[in-house]
Amino acid sequence: MQSSHPVDQTSDGLTLDPFAAIVRSKVLQSFARLSEGDPSAALALMDERVHYTFEGDHALGGTRTGREAVARWFERLLRLLPGRFAIKRIAVSGWAARAMVTVVFEDTVRPAFGEPYTNHGVQVTELRWGKATRIQTYVNTALVERALRRLAEHGVDEASAPPIVGHA
Repeated sequence: MQSSHPVDQTSDGLTLDPFAAIVRSKVLQSFARLSEGDPSAALALMDERVHYTFEGDHALGGTRTGREAVARWFERLLRLLPGRFAIKRIAVSGWAARAMVTVVFEDTVRPAFGEPYTNHGVQVTELRWGKATRIQTYVNTALVERALRRLAEHGVDEASAPPIVGHA
């Protein structure tokens, strides 16, 4: 289903670097699919032993190791805080053997209880041969914690559950 909310809101223009263009396209596709509730494109870009950190001390916070643990985390994220992403900037540096991708985004979140909100964030990803080996996501954790607290107050136990920190 196509959205009237465009994921690609970048104004960084086209690149003549074929590797950067491919990475940029895959990043945009993964955020578009996440906006539709489908993490499969994002998971496909990750190494089996990926380390994924989402800042904060809450049900979505912490570091998980391994694509399977990240898949469980995405399921929780999409249940608790479904959102629509708008990508503002993508920067790719390096080459296939070792690259860094920085994504600046906005996430318009619509929790089941409480007011919708927009969170601004930055995600830094290390790539090795085109696969994400380490991902760090920085957002306004106060907004996330407030939304999770509101969900917990309305009986959503998972909103106050311990973080998913599984290992490969």
